[in-house]
Amino acid sequence: MVETAEAKQVSRAASSMLFPDLDFDVADNGTYPSEDFQRVLARIAFDNEFANAGAKAYQLARGNDVDVGVESRNPLARALLYHLRGLDADAVDNQFDRVRDAVLAEAARNRLFTKPVDVAIDVHDWLYYSDSDTPHISRIDPDRGTDSAYKFATICIVDPSVRFTLGWVALDGNGTDELAEAIRQLVSQAREYVEINRVYLDRGFYRVHLALTLEKLDVEFVMRAPQTRKVQRFIADHDEDTFVAEYEMARSNPPTGRTTVRLVVVPHRSREDDHFCLVTNRDVTGDVAQPLAEAYRRRWGIETSYRKVTEFLPKTSSPTFSVRLFYFLFAVALYNLWVLTNLLLAPDRAVGRTSVLPTALFRHFLGPIPDG
Repeated sequence: MVETAEAKQVSRAASSMLFPDLDFDVADNGTYPSEDFQRVLARIAFDNEFANAGAKAYQLARGNDVDVGVESRNPLARALLYHLRGLDADAVDNQFDRVRDAVLAEAARNRLFTKPVDVAIDVHDWLYYSDSDTPHISRIDPDRGTDSAYKFATICIVDPSVRFTLGWVALDGNGTDELAEAIRQLVSQAREYVEINRVYLDRGFYRVHLALTLEKLDVEFVMRAPQTRKVQRFIADHDEDTFVAEYEMARSNPPTGRTTVRLVVVPHRSREDDHFCLVTNRDVTGDVAQPLAEAYRRRWGIETSYRKVTEFLPKTSSPTFSVRLFYFLFAVALYNLWVLTNLLLAPDRAVGRTSVLPTALFRHFLGPIPDG
């Protein structure tokens, strides 16, 4: 049983790791203080709302008389977006680096990182519905009415009891060189807080130069392999449905590259006469093929984490990158704080797959969000 007083105390302590580090570069004689911006941000994050509607709701909740018309632009919302547009990307990153440091330092103090952890790297698309020539916009396969998106790569612990997001990198595209640099940054960020046991990646990272990057970083990786013609020949050449074989990833066109890995093949879990294929730089044998495939499926923990992050993501139509970056990292910070709060409230610091405190109650206890 979680007592109300304890949940409120821990949630309020969590908010103290976030809000003091947010700097909107507000002048001393500004119309609205930073505290108003913090409260609006918290409201639109938990409500998945636009700043305009969220600012109106916030002001109504504290008893202000505001124009609630659909077409009316709220001055508080305009001021918030004005200040967010004025921040540069490095300033936004630095603020949320400090928040992450505080959250993960508290996790470490509570001995949540005593063992090496499995992590996953993934790229997440925040769909965009306006001009595809907007800076920092990437082209993607058509999805829900658009072929444009902001891209963010993240690295996340996949253990369900400590599923923190440890790092992030904003991307401008899907080029191999950019992804390789993102991997280097993400692994470096994660190593500031945890010892990495293994890195999981989906088939979007199946490129020889990315495998070489991971090898140079001296990390064990497990990567989903697409069934190319070469992989299909390997499957056809083996009588067993489950096997491990030495396999060469190679690129013949410039820039060329090659590396030897192990191809792990097991029967597909839900499709008959199909296979589930992985490559790894770990020296594995056939008897661990199935356990490794099961372990890889834990990679979906990062998908669960990202879905949870989107529960804290404000809505916006702004094309300004600093606004998008601030909103995304604010959502990541709230998500990490929610994970930490659940761990601190849980017996033995282990929540398993079910959270102790629902996000709605976390919002209620967090603090500076007046309710109407």
